[in-house]
Amino acid sequence: MDRHVPLSGQPNFRDLGGYASSDGRRVKWGVVYRSGELSQLSPDDVRTLAELGIKTVVDLRSPEEVTARGQGRLPDGAALHPMPISSSDMFAKLIPSLLDKVNRHLVREFSAQFGGLLRALSDAAKRPLVFHCTQGKDRAGFGAAMVLSALGVPWDTVLEDYLLSNHYRKAENDKMLGMIRSFARDQAGSEGEEIAFQRVEGLLYVKEQSLQAARAEILEGHGSVEGYLVEALGCSKEGLEQLREELLE
Repeated sequence: MDRHVPLSGQPNFRDLGGYASSDGRRVKWGVVYRSGELSQLSPDDVRTLAELGIKTVVDLRSPEEVTARGQGRLPDGAALHPMPISSSDMFAKLIPSLLDKVNRHLVREFSAQFGGLLRALSDAAKRPLVFHCTQGKDRAGFGAAMVLSALGVPWDTVLEDYLLSNHYRKAENDKMLGMIRSFARDQAGSEGEEIAFQRVEGLLYVKEQSLQAARAEILEGHGSVEGYLVEALGCSKEGLEQLREELLE
């Protein structure tokens, strides 16, 4: 629970600190955060981000999402770095296969954005840094997997972090599912209600198989996660070592 930062306007803001790397060191607390959108933050939430010392916000949302949902509410002095990934294009093409194929798509098509995230994190002047998408679970979830992998955190731990979104987003997800059930029942009866529930539930909750699909895509194309970090995301082995020296303790 220590890694969760309670905000009234965003349930899925959390610190990636404390995770153990394979060499026994741990990710420093208060350096890198993952989140859902920051457009609904209250003034108190913004003050909390200021107290955390946030210097950089990497926004993985598409321009359409930003227009529809609003710009993030940032503390004074925090720099915004848009690195857009279009969720609408992904989900329109990939339903009903859902998030396993979405994650494979992230691996193949958006290396520039995730490489940019790691380059931003590698700049000490840009830390503390938070990166986010809309719900903080898919694009930010894969981004967190790459950040933790770059820091040498074992894959089993990466998966545990990925699945935490289900815990922190449960109240929001259940509220949405209740609305979907009610609407579908009114429009299509009990059978339509169940079909709608299953489709939407599959999008709202992350599943281990989805991130494992991303890893399978990485291994098929690059042989290892580190190979993907170097070959696709543009990290050098020296750069990864330097990042670990600065972010592990």
